[in-house]
Amino acid sequence: MRYDLVLMHPPSIYDFRKRDIVAGPISELVPSTGVFEMYPIGFLAILSYLTSRGYKARIDNVALKMLSSKRYNFNEELLKIDTEYIGIDLHWLPHVHGALNLARIIKVERPDIKVMLGGFSATYYAKEIMTKVKDVDLVIRGDTTEQPMEMVLAGKKMETVPNTIYREDGKIKDNGFTFTPDMDYQEFDYSQIIGSSIKTMDISGHLPYCDWMKEPVAMVLSTHGCAYSCGICGGSYFTFKKFYSRAGPIYRSPKRIVEDILRVNDDLKIPVFIAGDLLMRSDKDIDYIFGNLKKEGLDIPLLMEVFVPHSKERLQNLFRASSDISMEISPDSSNDAIRLKNGRPYGNSGLEKFVSDFMGLGGKKIDVYFIVGLSGQTREDVLDDVKYAKHLMESNGNDKRLFVFTSPLSPFLDPGSMSFETPSMGYKLRFRTLIEHYNALDQGRTWEDYLNYETNWMDRQTIVETTYDAIDSLLKEKEELGYIDEEEYVRSHHVLETSRLAVRLSRVGDYGMMSKGEALIRTCGDKYTILKKQIMWGSPTMSEKKLIFMIYRYLHSSRK
Repeated sequence: MRYDLVLMHPPSIYDFRKRDIVAGPISELVPSTGVFEMYPIGFLAILSYLTSRGYKARIDNVALKMLSSKRYNFNEELLKIDTEYIGIDLHWLPHVHGALNLARIIKVERPDIKVMLGGFSATYYAKEIMTKVKDVDLVIRGDTTEQPMEMVLAGKKMETVPNTIYREDGKIKDNGFTFTPDMDYQEFDYSQIIGSSIKTMDISGHLPYCDWMKEPVAMVLSTHGCAYSCGICGGSYFTFKKFYSRAGPIYRSPKRIVEDILRVNDDLKIPVFIAGDLLMRSDKDIDYIFGNLKKEGLDIPLLMEVFVPHSKERLQNLFRASSDISMEISPDSSNDAIRLKNGRPYGNSGLEKFVSDFMGLGGKKIDVYFIVGLSGQTREDVLDDVKYAKHLMESNGNDKRLFVFTSPLSPFLDPGSMSFETPSMGYKLRFRTLIEHYNALDQGRTWEDYLNYETNWMDRQTIVETTYDAIDSLLKEKEELGYIDEEEYVRSHHVLETSRLAVRLSRVGDYGMMSKGEALIRTCGDKYTILKKQIMWGSPTMSEKKLIFMIYRYLHSSRK
């Protein structure tokens, strides 16, 4: 089939399968591995938008294919692709190495294909990309790119396409960044992913992340931007106003949110993660959303994030729609002053009441996240976070519905974030340009090498060592409180200490303990490469049966 557009998602480090690297611990806020194989939700919006208008588009998760099989060869796949345009996401900066290498290989193997980039980082570095990266033909800026992208695919004159910077007749031309539509036109229709998987018989190319078949989750986006200016966030109010032409957050209408959730409820029967704090909405919006979900008989789990603690009365609105609700909140630090300095405007007392209220109302699960590497944070502050985590667990009766995590702010501080842009936040940037970040991933061996910052309170080595100490200490507290057993602690402790030792040895030029990305490939496995056969015949596993059932439901609804 010939496509108008193929959307490709790169791994963080293109050649991770051959490199001797130590990825280190990553945030548990995302379900992907250290290759960051989860493609952005914008891919689904683009696929849904273009397909509904008669264009032929597909998703190709190159990162996941690399994880799925060591035999996978991107160059060979590229020779078989029939398309005029390939769109590569450079949404978050950790993908810069993978994104630019995909672009380079496309231009070597298939100079007939035009390469476009999009995403937050592509927007921030648009001019540098076009002047320094000859393999990219155009960049589409912004957080809502579907309409400019359609104009490109339709063959409109490039000078009429807003938000683009592109090459023409050997020159770089810039149309500026002026087009900022609302987001209600966007669709997030997961049946499009299943339909495209069937048409292409390419399951792994469409899966959102490695364990999606085992633990599938659909995402519903409720907002672009945020009302808060958290210091480390590349999607904050500060960042959107200064770099993404948004005067403030824009919100998806309650009607469209309900439609998205019910579509997943009816077609896929899998949990839904709602991105954006719905409890910050008006009473009218909240009543509409959860009243209609109850009316329509919602029977799937809801996973929600909140940016600040909310009152018990506000939480009660959620349970009108479902009793199967999980929540996550990121106080980042247990120190009220540090939290406020970094943009989280609440104290521990409010956090503690919120956690106990949520569980008291029957919430299924609540995750609380702390971060290493904040402005104003010392090593002692990080270790105090572990003590506070113990207090939080104990004060809630060691209820196993409460999960507490700590993780490093790595590998990069977000470009455009207040901490990246404002020297008074106390960060010392090691890399600022796109190419400097690319080179760090290209030449570095450990996550200590990749870190693009130090702070006035902790140097890189202190951040790394403190991270290992904090994670290990928290694991030990969880073992003592009965959250995990001794066997799980010993296994996790061994993984941490092996990683720590590899980092320490690398500081003196000893790379013997480093391993290639084969361990990650074994984790993800070759199961997706044979799934096509198992859909047609054979004996699928339980997780594979889940996906086949989803495909059956899609085909059945299509026949209707």
